[in-house]
Amino acid sequence: MVNRRPKKIEVKIKNKKKSGKAEAAVILEKETNEDVEKEKLLLMRVGVACVMVVFFVGWIFNLKYQFKINSNNNGKSSFNWEQTKAELDRAMNQIKQGVAEIKQIQATQPQNTLPRESELTSAQIDLLKGKLMGEMASSTVASSTSVNK
Repeated sequence: MVNRRPKKIEVKIKNKKKSGKAEAAVILEKETNEDVEKEKLLLMRVGVACVMVVFFVGWIFNLKYQFKINSNNNGKSSFNWEQTKAELDRAMNQIKQGVAEIKQIQATQPQNTLPRESELTSAQIDLLKGKLMGEMASSTVASSTSVNK
């Protein structure tokens, strides 16, 4: 990191013994610049307010027009609530029948429907060991013959 020394601020005060038209002109010039800035700011605010009013009035007329269109179309193409209600009732009846069938199936079947694994006898275990040993022997013979070729 670079070490920076703080800069010393030098303030020079000049005393002017002549207070006359030159200072009055400078003060008058500053006031006129401030007045111009205030006028610009006021003009900007008035312009933005006018644009907002124009958009608001346009929106109100458009809204009024949309209400008229909707009231005219309301009688012609209304949504068919009766047909929708009938279809919804039919779907709910099908769901209720499906739930009733599921409950009936669950009631008829016993709770523990999972089959229990049968326990192996020692004779079956010996038989499985023999089969496993035979498979291991045949796989080692097959692999050794493929390596010898």
